Amino acid sequence: MTSDPDYGGQVLWEGRPKETRGSSLMQVASILAYAMGIVAIAFGVVRAQVFGDLAATPLLFSFWSVTVGALTQVIPVWWHGGSTYRVTGSHVVCQRGPFHRTIERREISFARIHWSPRLSGVGTLELVRAVPTGAMKRQLAVSLEGIMRPDGVWAIIRGAEAVAFSGKDNLPLSQRLDRGERILWSAKPFPGIRAYLPSGTNQWYLSTVALTLITLTAFTAVRSISILSRLSTAGIGAKSVPFWALSVGLVFAFLGILLVSSFIARSVFVDRARSLKNTRYLISNKRVLIQCGRNELHLDRRNIVDIIDTPAGVGKSNLFLVLDGPRARALAANGAFQDDTHSHAELMPVFECVQDGEGAKLALARRSPSVPPMPRAA
Repeated sequence: MTSDPDYGGQVLWEGRPKETRGSSLMQVASILAYAMGIVAIAFGVVRAQVFGDLAATPLLFSFWSVTVGALTQVIPVWWHGGSTYRVTGSHVVCQRGPFHRTIERREISFARIHWSPRLSGVGTLELVRAVPTGAMKRQLAVSLEGIMRPDGVWAIIRGAEAVAFSGKDNLPLSQRLDRGERILWSAKPFPGIRAYLPSGTNQWYLSTVALTLITLTAFTAVRSISILSRLSTAGIGAKSVPFWALSVGLVFAFLGILLVSSFIARSVFVDRARSLKNTRYLISNKRVLIQCGRNELHLDRRNIVDIIDTPAGVGKSNLFLVLDGPRARALAANGAFQDDTHSHAELMPVFECVQDGEGAKLALARRSPSVPPMPRAA
């Protein structure tokens, strides 16, 4: 093992991304930019054919849109592709050229793993630190993008590489426990109608924007048909270049608005429903584990200092796990439980709509020889 002169101690693990890809938001932005470029060219052709106007503005705008679309695809891949990740005795280091982003191993509150849908055994490991405004508000995080066996790297970070069973992303979490670890409690959410509704100001705002864009999409479709009908009445035939150019421009404008409205509606409603349907909560004698499809959350029980139980319908409750750690207190209820800026598809240390809330609290309170007693809040 080599040593790290900047962050001290030996380098326990070092790796680079095996897969790099942009986020869904970047992909949507890229497609939208390409669509706007096609719209600009189409309208430029209409102006040139009908009015004899050869203005360069549509072409310049089209070139700018295509450039933006290409950059939103290339830059994330290039940026993450040049990264190097290291785990030392005290830090986790993400290095991109001269830039460093680090997090102390002992200050990590929990980890998320996002397994790749394309490459087996490859995924992104996201290390999250609880902050003073609450465990639910992710402000301090380091992501190791597209690495091999991210759960194995997480085992090294938490000091359990000798007992961890890792690298099998096709198995459920209950079959990838550490040696000596056993499940004490397991449950799935049973959401009511209220659970699928937007929660918080931010989600209601996005819902309003999505509904507005859907209305605008319908208006654009009706208006486009009216414009093309008027052109045909004015003597511009359906086989002419201006008619086809305008048709292409209107179609891509319609598709662009539809794409944005569908993306927002999916993030607010569809992802929420899918998340609740595919989620399973596990409490072992060492950890709290949450799995939703190919996304996982791993939380050491010793970081939990309190549990807040709120009603979620008849016979059901939401359990908010309040976290704490060295120089990373996260006990403020106003920050932990009233922040709605995160995506519903993003796993958080919360058990939603569970029927056996008392059983979960008893399992978390149960002491085990392998786990020290939970620290109490000051």
